[in-house]
Amino acid sequence: MHPLGVAAPLLALLAANGTTVLDCVCLKIHISNFEGYGADWVYSAYCGEFRHTDVLIACKTLEYRSIAVGAMLRLITSWTLGPRRLGFEECDDGLAALAGLTDTTDSYQLTMDLACFVAADCIDSCSASGSNITEWDVQTLTSDDQRGPVLSELLRTLRHITKAIRLGRKCAGRQKWNFLQRHLNKTELETEVPAYLEHVSNYSRDVAQLLSHGVRHISAALVPFAFEIMKMDPNDERLSTWINHVEHMRDMLHTQLGGWVQDMQYVSEQTANYKVEEDKKSPGKYIIRLPLLNDRLLSYHGQYLSFRDDFSAQCEKQQPEASPMFALADALYGFYYHVWFNEARSFLPLYEAHYSSFSYSRVPNEPPIDIKGEEWQLEDKSNATLSVDTGCMQVLANALDHPTCPLEDLPPETTKRREQCRVQLWRDLSQGSPHIPVTSYLAYTQRANVNLCLFAWMTVNSVSICQDVPFSMIQSVRDARCVFGGPDDQPCPQLNATDAVCSVCRAILLLKCRDFASTSYLEACRAPMDHRGWYSSNRGYYIQEKDKPTNRILSYKDNLNSGTLKYRDFKIEGLEPLEITFVAVNILFRFLTAAVYVYLPNLRNLPGKIFLSFQITGMIQILFSEVLYRMAGVPDLSTTVQIDSALTLLNCIWLNSFCYQMYACVRHLRLPSDLERAEARKVFRRQLLCSLIPWSVVLVATIALERTSEYYLLHSRVIFIVGISLSVAYNIACLGLVGYMYRRTRNSMRQLKIYSKEAFGSKKLILYMSAKTVTLSGIGTIVRIGFHQAQGIAQYVYYVHIATMVQGPLLFVLFVCNNATLPLLRERLLARWNPDVIGPGQELCSSAERNLAKRVNVPAAAAESTL
Repeated sequence: MHPLGVAAPLLALLAANGTTVLDCVCLKIHISNFEGYGADWVYSAYCGEFRHTDVLIACKTLEYRSIAVGAMLRLITSWTLGPRRLGFEECDDGLAALAGLTDTTDSYQLTMDLACFVAADCIDSCSASGSNITEWDVQTLTSDDQRGPVLSELLRTLRHITKAIRLGRKCAGRQKWNFLQRHLNKTELETEVPAYLEHVSNYSRDVAQLLSHGVRHISAALVPFAFEIMKMDPNDERLSTWINHVEHMRDMLHTQLGGWVQDMQYVSEQTANYKVEEDKKSPGKYIIRLPLLNDRLLSYHGQYLSFRDDFSAQCEKQQPEASPMFALADALYGFYYHVWFNEARSFLPLYEAHYSSFSYSRVPNEPPIDIKGEEWQLEDKSNATLSVDTGCMQVLANALDHPTCPLEDLPPETTKRREQCRVQLWRDLSQGSPHIPVTSYLAYTQRANVNLCLFAWMTVNSVSICQDVPFSMIQSVRDARCVFGGPDDQPCPQLNATDAVCSVCRAILLLKCRDFASTSYLEACRAPMDHRGWYSSNRGYYIQEKDKPTNRILSYKDNLNSGTLKYRDFKIEGLEPLEITFVAVNILFRFLTAAVYVYLPNLRNLPGKIFLSFQITGMIQILFSEVLYRMAGVPDLSTTVQIDSALTLLNCIWLNSFCYQMYACVRHLRLPSDLERAEARKVFRRQLLCSLIPWSVVLVATIALERTSEYYLLHSRVIFIVGISLSVAYNIACLGLVGYMYRRTRNSMRQLKIYSKEAFGSKKLILYMSAKTVTLSGIGTIVRIGFHQAQGIAQYVYYVHIATMVQGPLLFVLFVCNNATLPLLRERLLARWNPDVIGPGQELCSSAERNLAKRVNVPAAAAESTL
């Protein structure tokens, strides 16, 4: 029901035709210069109030002065000179109704009634016939007969919405809520404040509906509006591409404006939760307690856009008209922020109550009202560290380093990957994943530890992966409280996993990471305009005062780009040939070492079989992680990491068996070749069983944990770390016992005064055996894992990863190129090349004896093989 108290003839016309009769009257007054009190009143109350405005936009946008001025001039002039006209009969009836008004009429009451009628009427009827048009083609856009009427109707509806928002604020303020200036008792206050809050809730709900209409109509009008403002050539062959780009820009602008609607809806819901309570510290004074989700959060909406600064550089190659296109979007946002959003929220308690309280705070009789907002109980998170998926961090870093033009259609793979990353990053953020230990280079590339503020900045940066998520500040704070709230908070509603990380990161950045949030500083200009353009041709525009960024903030800004270096490239393209070479050399020497142990009979003893198992496991690990995953991309990263970690643990267990055999040989003074082959095979099977059982238990436990939930990834990695650490500790204990027995034996020989021409252990031999001991101990594995844990820059870890590929040549040198193995290998190869060659210790007295030896050796070898 429309709250009207105007004259009866005007009432009847408005009830029958809505505000269209007022538009017609305004047009006739403007053209025919009607005079009289009624004409002057309706012109000042409805027609002429909106003939000038000023808009705050980025100064760089005014470099395209013709675009910005043309757009706003078209919008301002459309307020008064609407194209739709009623018949002359309705206009004449409207003018006749106004003629009956005299200066004795209560003009204030009449103005308030008219304002309330316009606002209520628009909520029900402000919808243009072209508001459902979402796609334009070249034919319809270039046709004046098809484009013109639709655009005119849309602009007329936008004019009505603008008037409805401004007049709605005037209607809402018709009742003077002066409880802030009066000393009321508790009963009176508890009665009046809820009524006021209910009034504010209804107002914000109506504004949300008007904003919803307005945003929908802006989206519908943007393509034809841009076509006319930018004066595009209808015969341009690139017009189809231009239309597609403008539609993308329309979606970007709709995302920004859609946040206004959501936040106004949240305000209307939350206003009922404002509480009035007596100040316990000051009896007689009262506090209006605002909840966390209050209207003050609306101040975080930016007053102007920076589309042109953010996106023009990367879009100019694809679209030469990108800069003026973005300048148009910036101008429209600044214009409607001023005449819609800023106008609507100026009535809310954020301004009305605060300013009223402030204006009376210096009066001796201080009002007994204080307004306090709830603080977000999130401790300082500026130094907090979060463990997130490294692949998604790479996506964030790539988006910042190589931003794409938002006017272009992204490949489906890119869009899908970004959505997957938003879901994955939300899981990481909501679960609060701590620092996850890594066991290999691949595990390092799977998880990244990032500063929370830096992570929030990288996520919601204007060129990052959250471009399509509406800027709803109240929803952002609500979602963030769900993640970081205290134990007394209410259960969180089910959040949209695709958009939640964008929403939460926006709240963290704006409320708790102010230094990181200072991403850009645009010089803002206020452009005062009327229906003729600028107020004055010699005045132009003036620069609005803005605070200069502090040195600390500038330092943060400069360090942000360098801070993301650690998440940019986990592989250096310039070093890829070197990495491939090192991997190939590692595999080659591991294969050669294994081949030597298979080829020489003296090495096919129990320790040799264990060492051969160690080499085969190492080759399988390299083939999985360095060849199959890197080149073929299979299996997936998490599975590859699990295989790599499991094989690392198995390698350590093989070294456990090898070190134990060394200790057993020294302890029992028995050479490895003393065991019979049957006994050696039996012992090897027992060692194999003892090695695989604990390894299988650990592997099954980690697989079960990681497949159950990503939250248990931490426990899985901890199990691997503990297993590897215990294995290395066992190796060190065994080798320590061997060293202890060596020193005790040497001291005993010295006490017995046993001397030999050969030194008990030369410095060269001791150095050689020390290197061999360190290799067998597995300390290198622990050092590598520790380096991965400590280092934060991926390139350094990549260097260490390449350096570990020399393990193959090192094992070949230590276990093949020594005084025991190398001569045997050389003689075996020479004997195969030339059977008549006699090696050292094989000299015989005559050729007859050599032939006899051959005949004896051949049957013996055959019998042995048969046995």
